[in-house]
Amino acid sequence: MRLLCIAATYKTAAVALRERLTFDRAGRGRALADLAQRWRQAECVILSTCNRSEVYVARPAHGHPREQELRDWLAEFHGLDEDDLGEAVVALADDEAAKHLYAVAAGLDSMVPGEAQIIRQIKDCYAAAGEAGTAGAVLNVLFQSALRSAKEVRSQTAIGAGKMSVASVAVDCVLGHVESLAGKVVLNVGASKMNALMLRRLAELGPARILVANRSPDRAAALAGACNGRVVPFADIAAHLAEADIVVTSTASESPILTRDDIAPAMADRADRPLLIVDVAVPRDVAADVGELPGVTLRNIDDLNAIVRETMDLRREQRDAAEQLIDRHVEELVDRLDVRRVVPATKSLYRRMERVAAEELAEAGRKLAAHSDADEDLRILRRTTHRLIRRMLHPAARALRRRAGSDEAADLSAALRELFALDDDR
Repeated sequence: MRLLCIAATYKTAAVALRERLTFDRAGRGRALADLAQRWRQAECVILSTCNRSEVYVARPAHGHPREQELRDWLAEFHGLDEDDLGEAVVALADDEAAKHLYAVAAGLDSMVPGEAQIIRQIKDCYAAAGEAGTAGAVLNVLFQSALRSAKEVRSQTAIGAGKMSVASVAVDCVLGHVESLAGKVVLNVGASKMNALMLRRLAELGPARILVANRSPDRAAALAGACNGRVVPFADIAAHLAEADIVVTSTASESPILTRDDIAPAMADRADRPLLIVDVAVPRDVAADVGELPGVTLRNIDDLNAIVRETMDLRREQRDAAEQLIDRHVEELVDRLDVRRVVPATKSLYRRMERVAAEELAEAGRKLAAHSDADEDLRILRRTTHRLIRRMLHPAARALRRRAGSDEAADLSAALRELFALDDDR
C-alpha cells in the first residue's frame, strides 16, 4: 500500500483559500462517502482545522487515487478550479506523509508550536473515518502510531511548555494594541471553546463590560455567566458595535457576519476612539475590507503568527529533540508497513506446508493403524513434521522480513508464490 497526503496549511495557503477548503462536520462526512465511492480500494481520513485541510489516503501500490486525481477531487468538492489550488496545496507520499502527520500530532506543525488542541482534532477526524468505514488497516496503524508518538514527544520534551494557545495569542494581540482593558468594552461573538478561553483571560484583565452574542441564547447566557458578561441579541450585534472598543469573534459561520456596512456607522459615532477586531474564525467572521475603515484595526488568524514567532523560543529549542523521536517512530512505522507487504507470502507458504504435512500424516496414520503403538508413533511423527517445517521455513521468512523495505522484497515474494504454487490456494 502507498500513503498519500495532500495538504493546505497556514504555511502554504492564505486564510482566503483555507476557508474555502474547510470541511465542517457534515461536509467531512459527505467527502469521506464520496472518496469511498470513487476509490473503493483506498482508505481515507480527512483532517480539517482552522489552520489546515488535509486528506490522507492509503491505496494499493498501482491503484488510485494518484496525486493529481486527489487535487482534482479536492477542487471539485469545494467548487473550485484545480488551478485555484496552485502551490498552496502540497502533496506528500509514503514516509514523508507519515512524518508530516506525526509532526502535526506532536504540535510541531502548528501555528502555536506544541499546542494540545490538535490531538483532540486528530482523534475526532480519525473517529469520523472509522464511523464512515474509510480508515482501514494501514491508516489505523498510521494514526494510532502518530497519536502514540505525540504522547511520547510531549512527555519527553518541553515542546508544550507554558500555557500557549491560539486563544492566548489572540489575547496577547489585544494587549499589543491596548495597554489596559480598564474602562474598555469587549464585544464577543460566538460561544465556542475558543470564545470561552479568550473571554476567561480578557475578564481577568478587568474590562468595564463584556458583551456576549451568539445565535443560541442559552449558550450565550452560559458563556456570559462564566465571564460576568451581559448577553446581547445576536441580531443586534451591529447596534452594540458603537460602544465596543474590542471585538473578538469565533463562530462556525460559512460567510462573514460583520461587514463594512455593519461597522462603518459604528465608527461614525465614536469620534477618535479606535476599534480593534480580532477574528480567529475560519472561514472569517469579518469581511476583509472592514480593515480599510479609518480607526479600525482588523487582525485575523494569520496575523497571530507574528506574535507566535516572537513568543515561542523555548518550544523551538525543543524541536530537534521532538523530531528525533518522530524520526524513530516513522522508521518503526515504515518497517511495520513494509513487513505487512511480505507477510502474506510467508503465511501462505506455512499454510501450504502444514496442509501437505496433514495429508501425509493422514496417510501415515492409515499405514500405522495395525500397530499396537500407532497413536504414539503418529504423535511423534506429527511433532517432528511441524518442527521440521518451521526449521526449514524460518530462514526464508526471516530473510523476507529483513528485506521488507527493499526493492527485491516484491520479487522474492512473487518467486515464493510461483515456486510453491501458492496462488493455487486462493
